Amino acid sequence: MDKPGHPFFGADRNSYNIDLDDEPAPYGEKSDGSGRPGIGIVQNAIQFWAGQQDESPTVGDAARVFNMPQEAVAEAVEKAYWMLLGGKDSTPLEQLTIELDGE
Repeated sequence: MDKPGHPFFGADRNSYNIDLDDEPAPYGEKSDGSGRPGIGIVQNAIQFWAGQQDESPTVGDAARVFNMPQEAVAEAVEKAYWMLLGGKDSTPLEQLTIELDGE
């Protein structure tokens, strides 16, 4: 699994990276003690939230709701197996839609 590239995310994809672990997490990641959320936690939150909307939300919508950079939202969506970004190559990042697999 790809490591997150955006500094918004902590090292362990499935924790809030609060403690410095002596032992790696089940997936081999190790908490960095930063307090930043793991990308897996953010992906699950975006997926749940997006599924509750009447229309496909945009990256900009999610960035405002979750108070996070648009680039981090886009990375979380792109690296999830069950979500994808919708739009044309010329569509600004903020206006790309968040699509859920199976919609």
